[in-house]
Amino acid sequence: MFELLKEQFWRAWYRMHFFVDVPGIAQLLEFRKLRKAYYEALWRDAAASIGASATPWRSGYMRIERDGLATFVRGGEVMLDSHLMLDLMGDKAVTAQLLRERGAPVPHAMTCTVRNLEQALAFMTDLGGPVVVKPVSGTGGGRGVTTGVTDMASLGAAARLAARFDTELMIEKQVEGHSYRLLYLDGRFIDAVRRDAPVVVGDGRSTIRKLVAAENTRRLGEQPVRALSPLKIDRDCRNHLKTLGLKPSSRLAEGRVIDVKRAVNENCAARNRRVGASVHPDTIELGRRIVTELGVQFAGLDLLCRDISVPLDGGNGYINEVNTTPGIHHHYLVSEPRTAAPVAAPVASVVLDHLFAKKLGVVRCGPRVTRKQPRADNVRDLKPLELAS
Repeated sequence: MFELLKEQFWRAWYRMHFFVDVPGIAQLLEFRKLRKAYYEALWRDAAASIGASATPWRSGYMRIERDGLATFVRGGEVMLDSHLMLDLMGDKAVTAQLLRERGAPVPHAMTCTVRNLEQALAFMTDLGGPVVVKPVSGTGGGRGVTTGVTDMASLGAAARLAARFDTELMIEKQVEGHSYRLLYLDGRFIDAVRRDAPVVVGDGRSTIRKLVAAENTRRLGEQPVRALSPLKIDRDCRNHLKTLGLKPSSRLAEGRVIDVKRAVNENCAARNRRVGASVHPDTIELGRRIVTELGVQFAGLDLLCRDISVPLDGGNGYINEVNTTPGIHHHYLVSEPRTAAPVAAPVASVVLDHLFAKKLGVVRCGPRVTRKQPRADNVRDLKPLELAS
């Protein structure tokens, strides 16, 4: 009972800490505005490229129409996979089991809660190396994930952070290698990007904390857009800086470049590059088979891999996650936007054309009905809704 109360206390503490961080909330709202504007422009351009129209609609949706059909998008979300599929793939433990059943290489992992961290500590000790702590579900974009966990103190801190999103946690062997996203549409491989960790560059005066703040200011103000998320000094950042003998208050020598954290989700365009032509055919086929057998229409497979040009087997790499709402912006915010992709058209255009051509995730447009004022013998017989023309 005491452990359960302690777990609930830490969840409440982390949530309260978020809501009292007024500058952090204000910055997050600015990035949400940036993301909304970015995706509206992206979908508008993609629609025009396939002969469709795109207009902002209700509740943050965009309505895209072609040939009497309409589809709706919101940010990076499209009308393909069901909510149940999204929830299923959003459960990291379930996804790992499904991947193992299909012979895919996955990192060694276990699940626990903050109430039985002793088991997690024993697991970490047996591995003899650092682990990654994640919430099993309830989050995305790397939120609640901590790398570089090596002892009970860092394990407890990482677990309490992850428990803010889900009481069930995944403790996973930390795997060395580069982070890749392979994108599939209806079983067809359409693009791949390598995503490297975010960096800061020292100026000889500023602390790492100030360098991070300056980076976020640039992200909000510069054009073209470089990133859609802020760079945060969180537990993952602190753990990684510690391995470098640094902390947020450290000052970097002028010109010194460091990875500010291991998790790649908060990087910027300069740290992403397209690598579709370099992915080994066996890896492409493995991904195709997995998403086809799982029945996922639109999937982003996350890989940790030392060399993407050779197969994953033999310890070269692992499949980490199956994303059923893969951020399309990852395939646009790259260091060399003109680099040829495996397809002739940009990703968003390919997705929209697929929806309309296959008549998947679309609705038939009905006639535009203009409602007439209803007739009534007495105005009191009219309902409020019927008074609107």
